[in-house]
Order: sequence, then structure tokens, then C-alpha cells
Amino acid sequence: MKNITPVLTDVLKKVKPSREERDEMKTFVEELMKIAEPITKPYSAKLMLCGSVAKNTWIRNKRELDLFLLFSPALDKKKLSQYGLEIAKEIISKFKGKYQLAYAEHPYLSGSIMYNGKEYDMDIVPCYNIKNPSKIKSAVDRTPHHVHYIEGNLKFPDEVRLLKQFLKSIKAYGADVKTQGFSGYLSELMIIQYGSFQNLIKKAVKWRAPIAFDVKKDKVDNDKMHKKYKSPLIVIDPVDPNRNVAAAVSEESFYRFVKGCNDFIKNPTKNFFFQETPKPFTVKEIEKEIKKRGTRWYLIKFKKPDVVDDTLWPQLRKSMKTINKLLDDNGFRIFRSDFWVGDEIVFVFEMDIWLIPKIAKHIGPNVYSKHAENFLKHYDEYKIFIEGKNWVLEKERDFITVMHFLKDLIPKPKKKLLEKGIPSKVVDNFRKASISSGGDCVEMMKTLPDDFRVFMRKWFEEDFSII
Repeated sequence: MKNITPVLTDVLKKVKPSREERDEMKTFVEELMKIAEPITKPYSAKLMLCGSVAKNTWIRNKRELDLFLLFSPALDKKKLSQYGLEIAKEIISKFKGKYQLAYAEHPYLSGSIMYNGKEYDMDIVPCYNIKNPSKIKSAVDRTPHHVHYIEGNLKFPDEVRLLKQFLKSIKAYGADVKTQGFSGYLSELMIIQYGSFQNLIKKAVKWRAPIAFDVKKDKVDNDKMHKKYKSPLIVIDPVDPNRNVAAAVSEESFYRFVKGCNDFIKNPTKNFFFQETPKPFTVKEIEKEIKKRGTRWYLIKFKKPDVVDDTLWPQLRKSMKTINKLLDDNGFRIFRSDFWVGDEIVFVFEMDIWLIPKIAKHIGPNVYSKHAENFLKHYDEYKIFIEGKNWVLEKERDFITVMHFLKDLIPKPKKKLLEKGIPSKVVDNFRKASISSGGDCVEMMKTLPDDFRVFMRKWFEEDFSII
């Protein structure tokens, strides 16, 4: 294996905050606490800086802070939200900053502040001051315990910076519903477990799902943990042993990381930490790829619903899963499907089988089965014959082409679509969708932005070979 230490040293120089930046952050945090403390006092709330700044794992030019407001567990949730927002608004206002309301289990404030010519982004989050993390009242109550654990156990914060930058570059950083990747806290635990970024990637090249570890134990049973948590990566939370810190990591993100580690070790360059957005495919290149594959393409395009990503992405995934199942149930076969999100949503279906006969063959029970009589009565209007030892019937299909099926599905009444599984925040816009197939797909692609054609490059070129 090539020596990767010089590469990592060079990368760290670029991602570690400079002395000047660290001093600026320290000055701002001191001023923030000085201003916030008298505001919180009448509410009997405690202040705690959380996030990567508190744990010294933040990356250069990322002036992002999490300020937590810790309230008594005796306070009801309504008052927690009310007091938290009142305090947060006053803090932001003192700095003449801007803010907007955001939501987790309860509302919090997301704001930006200009201080000494630099902009600082900050989430101000109310939570309960729970002494025992196994008895939390909301998910955010764990966060202060996570900070304390990392402060007491992370010896090499610069190694976390390398890991975070690597994950960002390969598009696997973030536990949000869109990315389904590795969170900052998970990154910190991975470095605690393996000691360094270099040791981690040497192990990760051999990872095959499921992989499990517990920073408090020498060994865990991968298969046993997978049966309990159903995830490709299981990392037991050291402050809550019944929680998988890696629950958000999808199979795709897991293997994107494994693939990235493999590629980096084979050819260690700093480019793996600073990958540029791929160049968009031209429409002609897309057209050439489509013709070469011999599959049939269908695009469903509709306006993006005005809902937050945390709601939108799960509903889009559910919509795609629903349509896939309906296509399969009607006798069609999908080679691959995915969706793209911009100002519009585009569902993309690459079909293996898109044209089927008018009649379908349905194999029934064995002729000696006690269920045979009911089968014959139930399907007495259909043509029935015997094949081997089974009753078989011929049944006319409702649809013989995918286009016919989609044109029937999309404009169905809202109630019908909801019953079929198209979710509530998507259904209204979905009903107004336009459909294209074959050569018309290429024409539709011409109207879409560069980001869509980047998405198509990934479709054709992304390869998860890890050997």
C-alpha cells in the first residue's frame, strides 16, 4: 500500500481551522454566552454549547454552532417550546441577527449572526436537562451527553476532521433523510473505535454488511446486532446502549464509504477529499447511453411540493416504492428506478419489460388440493386448463404497456391514489404530472437543468465495485 500519511498531512492543513479562526470562534462563543446568560436566568435554563465546535471537530470555514437550552424535566413540553423560542429570539435579536423556525420533536430556532465581520450560523435548541440518558423525554435530550462523552474520550480530533471531509467529498456525510449517511457524532465514535482515519479506512476496505461495534466492548456479534437493528452499520451509542448511532446510514451510503476507502488506498491523492461536482452529461451522451442499453425509459415530472426535506424525501421514496410495486403487480419488470429533486421532481424508470401480452397465466392449486374447489368457483368466468398437476387460468390484463398503465394511474382521484400508497404531501402535484417515454424522454431532459444531467451521469457511471 502506498504511503498515505503525506496526503493526509496536506489535507489536514486545508480542513483544520487556522489559529486566527479558532481565536475568532473563541471570542464569539465568549460573547454569545455573556449575552445569553442573563436572558436564560429568569427561565431557570442552563446554557450548553454543543455540536462540532464544542467537541473541537469542526472544519475550516464552517462557522456553525449549536446552543442548547437545558430546562428542568418538570417543565411541560408546551412550555419548553414556548420558553425556548422566547430565549432564542431574544439572543438572536441582541446580535441583530436573522432567524427562522425549524422543527425536530419540538420547534427550535435556526439563525445567522454577523459578528466582527464574520457570519455565524447557529441553531438554538431547547431540551430537558436529563441526568440519565436512558430516561430522555425527547431525542435531543441525548445531545449534551454525547458532547460530554466525546470531550472525555476523543484523543485525536484532527482525525475526525479528516473523516468528515472524506465523507463530505464522497457525498456520504449527514444523517438527514436526503443523504442517509454518517453523522458527525458517528464519525467521532468511529475514530474513537479505530484510533485514526488511516486505521479506520484500512479496516473499512474489508467491510461487508452488517458491521457492528461498541466502543465500550471489545467484541460484538455482527449477525445478532443486525437481527435487532436491521442496519448495514450498527454502532452502539455509549450513552444509550439501546440505540444504534448509525441507524440513518443506508446500504448505499455504507458501500459508498467502503468503495471510497478502497479507491483511496489504491491511489491516495487529496482529490478524494475535495471532489468537484461531476460534469453534466450532454443530452447527446444520454441519448447514446440509452440506445446502447436497449431498455425503455419513462419519466414522470411534476412540481416540487412546498414542504421541508425531512417530510418530502421519505414521501418521495414511498411514492417510488408504490409505483414500482404497482408496475410489478401488473406484469412489468423494472431494471432500475430513482428520482431527482430540483424545482421539479422527476421519477425515472428504466424498464426491462415494458410491453406484455394481453393475456396472463395464473397458476392455481394442485388438482388434489382441498383448496381446488374454491379456486374453480372463484374463477369460473375465466378459461381454465390443467398444466401438469395444477389448475391454471388465463386472465386478461388491464394494461399491456407501461405508458398505458401510467396514463391511467396518474390522474386517478386523490382518494384512490392515497389508498394505493401515494403520500399526502406528494399526491396533489403528482396528479398533474407529465409523462414521457422513449425518444420523448430525451426531449424532456433538454428542458431540465444541469443538475439533472449530473444525476444521469451518476446513473450511467457510478460503480460500487469494491474488490
